[in-house]
Amino acid sequence: MDTNQVFQIVNTAVLPGWIILAVFPGKRWRNITIYTLALFMALVYGFYVITGFSDFNPSAFSTLAGVKHLFTLDQAVLAGWIHYLTFDLLIGNWIVNQSIRHKIKHYWVIPCLFFCFMFGPLGYLFFSLVRVFKTRSLA
Repeated sequence: MDTNQVFQIVNTAVLPGWIILAVFPGKRWRNITIYTLALFMALVYGFYVITGFSDFNPSAFSTLAGVKHLFTLDQAVLAGWIHYLTFDLLIGNWIVNQSIRHKIKHYWVIPCLFFCFMFGPLGYLFFSLVRVFKTRSLA
């Protein structure tokens, strides 16, 4: 299977997770479903890290030029993309868990999930602001 096909598969694979977060936040099976999906993504990620970074040099992470060089191979770019998809999904799940814990209405959470899905850290930032606004606390 080529990297373009895998790219399409992983992009499609995370969509049900985001739908679950948006539509079924209170279901008991949500966490296990999201964690299972993340484990699947981690396995695919691991494969592409092993095969995509064949000339890996840890010092490459110390400069922007080094990081750019790492991402000249499709396998490495795909691994990086899977990394984003997986961690964004896990942060989305954390957002839902925190919203339940702090009794924040889900209609406040849905825009945060959208931004987490599209722009990762911005969704986390927006939820942090919502949480402070609604609970008057960062804890």
